[in-house]
Amino acid sequence: MTNLSAAPEFAPASTLSPYRFFPRLGMLVLATVAVFLAAMPEVLFVPADMQAYLMFTTTSGITALVLFALFTLQYRADSRVQWRGHTIGKPLLWGAIGIVGTYLLFGVAVFVLGLPREVFMAELLDGLNRWQATIKIASLIVLPPIAEELFFRHYMLRLFPYENSRAWTWIAIAVTSAVFAGMHIQYGNWMTIVLIFACGGVFAVARVASGGLLVPVLLHSLTEIVALSADQSFSLMGLYG
Repeated sequence: MTNLSAAPEFAPASTLSPYRFFPRLGMLVLATVAVFLAAMPEVLFVPADMQAYLMFTTTSGITALVLFALFTLQYRADSRVQWRGHTIGKPLLWGAIGIVGTYLLFGVAVFVLGLPREVFMAELLDGLNRWQATIKIASLIVLPPIAEELFFRHYMLRLFPYENSRAWTWIAIAVTSAVFAGMHIQYGNWMTIVLIFACGGVFAVARVASGGLLVPVLLHSLTEIVALSADQSFSLMGLYG
């Protein structure tokens, strides 16, 4: 993100680790299995009346825990370095500007095109009291960013040799962002899918530019805050069609 026309900077060819497809594919398969299995405890053990506000705490929380454990095992020697990356400030700053700018453009599109409010957002806090809503919002801001960034911006992104060429970097960014957007099936408006794709692109560029997962996780959490705030603002101002 620091300079998108030139970023990311690649290490000299002699210092690049060899790309091995099948080990990376195996890690992605393990991560995918973990994601699907993480949904089972909510269905099997969480009472139906509690699922409305514990959905992110259970599913995303378990996914984040399992994927983070897998990540730590994968990088036993330097997991903290791999998580933090080599730079934080500029990718975080430019990523935040990108997220806010994207949502401003989205607001203009909502107004001009007369798009309706997403049903998922309108019903997000329906029937919840104050502390239940607080639990749901807090878990939404913290847990899905960790789980989804580990899955999409680590295990899926690494399926491509993005470290070794600029062309593969942009292919990896585009493909993972498209899958990321496509997985958010709870949304119905096509413009929302475009918005999620753009945000996924920001997260992926931040992942490559920072060299770690901390920056995209922070940007994802910021996005959740901006999304909740924007939805409430758009609703109060009557911007939805």
